[in-house]
Amino acid sequence: MSSQPTVKPIAGCKALDGCHCVTSSFKKICAFNSFNISEEMLFGLGAGLGFMYWYQRGSLPFFGGRGNARNFHQDIAARTGIEIVEHETNSRKKAERELLRMLDAGQPVCVYADMAYLTYLGLPENAHFGGHLIVVAGHDATTNEVLIADIEPKMTGVKTGHFYTLPLEQLAQARASKHQPFPPKNHWFTFDFSNAHPPARAAVYAAIDQTTQAMLNSPIKNLGVAGIRKAATRVRQWPTQFDAQTLRAALFNTYVYIEIGGTGGGLFRYLYSRFLAEAADLTNDPALRAAGDAVFACAERWRELAQPFDKAFELDDPIGRLPDLINQLEQTAKLEETAWQMLKR
Repeated sequence: MSSQPTVKPIAGCKALDGCHCVTSSFKKICAFNSFNISEEMLFGLGAGLGFMYWYQRGSLPFFGGRGNARNFHQDIAARTGIEIVEHETNSRKKAERELLRMLDAGQPVCVYADMAYLTYLGLPENAHFGGHLIVVAGHDATTNEVLIADIEPKMTGVKTGHFYTLPLEQLAQARASKHQPFPPKNHWFTFDFSNAHPPARAAVYAAIDQTTQAMLNSPIKNLGVAGIRKAATRVRQWPTQFDAQTLRAALFNTYVYIEIGGTGGGLFRYLYSRFLAEAADLTNDPALRAAGDAVFACAERWRELAQPFDKAFELDDPIGRLPDLINQLEQTAKLEETAWQMLKR
């Protein structure tokens, strides 16, 4: 990791603070192109909030707060007029050629990368996660290094933005990683702001309705409000699935997924509550502000649920902590259902 990056950023490209890797990276590109929009609004317009409980034998349980991952950028594009195109190639050479072409043209580039290969993050070498979006903000042909704009990985809430220097070959390895989950497959985005416009009132309501429907009427039982209740049921099985040390790891990961992993804290609920407050101002609709307060209460409950597991590896009796976790999940499901029913009305 370089504390004083040696590569200069493209003029006008800033390492902004942010919560979530995708929306904070999109926000950097929007700011660079003088399109004024908040990270909260991007997240809300993309119907980015959700819930998923996922477990596969041989892995640790996953609590996810994202939704609409597949169509997220298309929905932002439809509601802002920004043309956002996702690209993918099996060729490392082509991916690098396109990256350098855009950088030479003075355009920062959003790319997916495996976090384990982003050495400035200081993560364990087996901490593979290819769904991490970063902004490549400059290139030095003499040293063959690139400048990365990214957010501090170990913070919760709004994370501090930094510039980091990385060898171009290291970035290529991060982009071409085949490790699960979510291998990045040399994905990158291009943007066209020619027809960009502020979100209309109808677009805001459509995005909120899309999120509400996903939370209340999920097609699969491990998604949405039903998924939170499913998670409570599944946690009851953890003592028969995991030994004590694996159980400690599962509890610690619960903390990470809710508070640290790019969620803005509270499993993205703080971020979404701020979107609803901004939407209330945009639409002059006080009901959205009241619903935002309800979602904020959900965020507080998620944080209360997660924080004790910051020290999960120090627990003498991890099984003894499960009844409270189960109760917290059940209570959180009730709070969430109330909040989303408010938005449905």
